[in-house]
Formats: sequence, structure tokens, C-alpha cells
Amino acid sequence: MSNLLSTHNSKSESFYHKAIKRLFFKFISENNKNIKEKSLEKYINNRRADVYFRLNSDEEIVVEVQNSKIAVKEILDRTENYNKSGIYVLWILYGNGACVGSPKFPLDKENVKISVVENFLHRMYGGRVYYVNFNFYENKTTISIPFALHFSHSSNKKNQKMFQTKYENFYIKNINHVKIPSWNLLCVDFNGFKLARFYDKNIKRVAKSQIIRYYKKYSKEETNNKKLLKSIIKHFKQKYGLFLILHAVLELSKEKKIQLNRRIIHKIQKKAY
Repeated sequence: MSNLLSTHNSKSESFYHKAIKRLFFKFISENNKNIKEKSLEKYINNRRADVYFRLNSDEEIVVEVQNSKIAVKEILDRTENYNKSGIYVLWILYGNGACVGSPKFPLDKENVKISVVENFLHRMYGGRVYYVNFNFYENKTTISIPFALHFSHSSNKKNQKMFQTKYENFYIKNINHVKIPSWNLLCVDFNGFKLARFYDKNIKRVAKSQIIRYYKKYSKEETNNKKLLKSIIKHFKQKYGLFLILHAVLELSKEKKIQLNRRIIHKIQKKAY
């Protein structure tokens, strides 16, 4: 996963778009043995797909690379148009492109500007958005491996809304980085869409597994529910942020994997919603 694709240095929008297409075509083709057909810029239903793959299972995938600004309606129209032909869609955003609220990197960070399109794709893909970035060094440009980000509410209540300016709408949210384990692609039917994605883990599922381990280790030592919850939040807040932790704890309580009294659960619900 450490390979990089070298290109000539350029800062034009078309360069970024073409370079990302080359990245996916090159590295998925070379590192995914489940592909039997591949093409750059394949025409489908009067649309030109950036990258096209047919898997050994005969599932078809198009990769839509986005650098410039785009409306949510256009994302929907393209996805539904491909889906009507049974084709799965993978959306990839350039992390420093005009389509994002602020530059995105494979890092955990609080209070980050998120575009409306990023927010929509996050919901569409069940808690993840895929990005790719560029590195500039000594007149050369390299393209990084893709990475996934998960968004959650900011702990600052003033940030828990959509902001509007003269030129754009955006959100302020916390982000968590999720590693992509390989170049293999997964086809899923989710939220009424046929989507292609990587085999990255759902961040809330990862957080829940870690909270369970922490709970089992310390619940015998600390029987006070309030102190135990504070300890869980303190231990995981820097990594996951307050709201992701609260939602994970509520789900674990509902699944009866951790035991908290009703009073504490009620307090968590008031903070989380």
C-alpha cells in the first residue's frame, strides 16, 4: 500500500482529474486479481465514466473522480443513471479540490469544514467518504493511496448546524481517519443505491469494540456508572470525539454489551441528540 504514482508537476484542474483516474486504473488493475475487464473513460448510457471495471463475478463498477464543485443532484443523477444498468458506483474526492469544504488529510481532527456534497456522500456510504491527495516535492507530483474519513458532530453546540454564506453552504464536524486495507473493491446495495467501496472498517464498529474491551477491564474496578462513563469519554475522546463515543455507548447498552443505569442512559441521550 506504500506505492505512489509519479506524474509531472501541474496545478490545473484537468491534471488532477486525469492523474487520479490514472492512479485508480493503474493500482486497482495491478493489485486486484478479481478484475477481468477494465477501461479508462468508458461511455455508458451517454455518460463517460472516469474508470470502469468488470469483476470476475460480472459485477460492473464505475469510478467517479471529483475535483471541481458539484451539486448533490448531479451526484444523485449520475449514480442513479449507472444503477439503472446494474452498475455500482465508487465516488472519490480530491482532498484539496473545490468539491471539499476544507482540505482533507488522513488525520483525526476536530471542527473541520465539510461541504454539502461531502456530507451527502457520508450518508450515502453509511459513514465514510473516500479521498485521495497529492504530494509535491522537487518538481514532482505523487499521488497518495486513498483514505476514508468518518464525520461526527462537533462537541461545540454552535457548530451543530448548517452554515450559509453568500457563495456556499457547509457544516463543521469532527473527522476520523480510517485506513483502507487493500485495493480490493466491494459491491454493496445500500440506502437504495448500488455502491462500490473498499474494505475499510466502519469507524463506529471499531470504536464499539474498543469501548467494550475498556468496559470489561475497568467496570469491575469502577462500579459507579457516572465515573465509568467519564473515564470512557476521557480515554477515547481525542480519537473519536464526544458524539461518536456517546452514540457507540448507547448502541452497546441497547445491545446489552455494557450495563448502565437508566438515569445515565437518559443523560447520554440528551447529549447525543
